[in-house]
Order: sequence, then structure tokens, then C-alpha cells
Amino acid sequence: MLTRIGFVILAALTLSGQVRKLHTRDLTRLSHLQVAEQLKKSDVIFVPVGAVETNGIQPSDRDYVYALGLATAMAEETGGLFMPGLAWSYPGTTLPAPSTIGFKIGSGSAFLKETAHSLLRQGFRRQVYISMSHGPAALTAGAMVREFFDETRVPLLYINMDEYLPKIKVVPAERDKFLYGAHWITGRIDDLALQGEYGETPHAAIPANEGLAKLGKLGFSGSFYLGSWINDVLAHGGSGKLPATAAEREAWGKAGEAQIRAIVKRMRLNEGMDALRQHDRYTQDVILPRLKEWVR
Repeated sequence: MLTRIGFVILAALTLSGQVRKLHTRDLTRLSHLQVAEQLKKSDVIFVPVGAVETNGIQPSDRDYVYALGLATAMAEETGGLFMPGLAWSYPGTTLPAPSTIGFKIGSGSAFLKETAHSLLRQGFRRQVYISMSHGPAALTAGAMVREFFDETRVPLLYINMDEYLPKIKVVPAERDKFLYGAHWITGRIDDLALQGEYGETPHAAIPANEGLAKLGKLGFSGSFYLGSWINDVLAHGGSGKLPATAAEREAWGKAGEAQIRAIVKRMRLNEGMDALRQHDRYTQDVILPRLKEWVR
């Protein structure tokens, strides 16, 4: 509770228009006055969606950090804000693993929808939800964006980076340090292992799932199309080559940050945010009046 002196100081700051400059674009670390001032400039906010699940010797929140790093870079590119989003959602095939947090699909969507409603009430009309390296995220974020529009008539945007990057012809070499870049941007670079820190990590001899393999060859598999679980909690996510030293890991982090920021620029997000506003206005000014008889 604010003291009388606190109220006087707050009132004086409000009247004088003196507001601390943004020291971060993370909404949760900003004061009320900073957020209110930011909303005068932009109603754009980026929200990462990921999962906490087994990724072998990689961090269990790897997929969330991918999205968080991208959301951070996108906010800085557009002059918007970002905020911590859904770190745990439906994990898909990794459900039977000790490091996996097993949210149901509907639970994740419900959480995001409550978040979206709150952000809209606060004034953030242009909301962008981001996922990367987490296939089932579309079941959560994609479904929420569609339902939210049908219920509120406000278009939100969901970007699945795994589907988007091929559209702008990003080749593997342009994103091979993305994982390290995302962890560097978010201050989590130490979460990534160095060579030798896990020693030998042999996999137990596990029979192959011949039926699942054949379904895959026939094109009848995927997070959206077939129920399945992994048969080895260390196999999911992979590790690839690891940095030999902390200095090399840091260098990879800086290289990855440069890759992320270069690709974010290629996304032309400022144009995209303008287009999202235009689409919203068209919906309100043209579609709804024309179809009001059928829109309930």
C-alpha cells in the first residue's frame, strides 16, 4: 500500500510528465508509469510460447527460450514490449519423462486466452505470439488466436518460426547458432552444456517402433496427426556439437544473437505490425457492419 508521501510523489511525477526511460522492454520489469507511457507510443507486445520437456542434455526449457529470445529481439526491433508467456504447454511426444511438465492442450490455450484478454484490457491490441522448435505449440497458440478473434473480433497474430523461416528462405547456416543466441539474449547461456560435462551418455538398447517408422514413411505422422511417445528420454532434442570451453560458448552466443537479429530484420515486422492494425480496422469498419446480422 502506498503511503501518503508515496501518493504525493506519484501524483507529482504524473503531473510533471517525468517518467523513467525504458531500461528494458520486458513488461514485467517496468513500472506502471513506464507501461502507461509506452502505450502512448505502441500497443504491440510479443509473447513467447514453449514447453518444459526433456531435450536430452540440453535445457528442458530450450523451446521456450528460443521463443523468448526471439520475442526480445522483435520487441527491440519494433519499439514494442515483450513479456514472459507460456513456458509450459502441451509437450506432445515427451510426456513420459521426469523433466517434462505435462500440460493439457486446453489448459495451455486457456492460460493464453486469459493473458490475451488481460493484455487487451490494458491496451495491447496488437499481440504477437511466438514459438520455435516446439511442434505442438500450434495446438495451443494457434487455436487460441482463432478462438479469440471469433469471440472478441480482435485479430491477434501467431508466428510459428519453424514454418515461417522456410518462407523467407533462411538456410541452415544462417540459423545454426540460434539456440546459443537465444540463451545469450536472455542471459541463460550457462544453461547450455560444454563438452565432457555429461561424460558418456549411452542410450539403452531399445527396440525400434516399426509401426511408427512405417507410418512416418507413409506420411501418416506428426504432432497434429498421430498419438505417439518417445521411447528414449535422452534421444529427443539431440545435442549436436558442444562448445569446448565457456569462452567458445560465449562466442557462439554472440554469433547466434547476430543471426537472430539479422533474421528479425528480414521479417519486416514494422510493416507487419502496420498491416495488422489495418486488418483490425477493416474488420471493425467494413466486415462487422456488413455481416452484423450473422455475427453474434
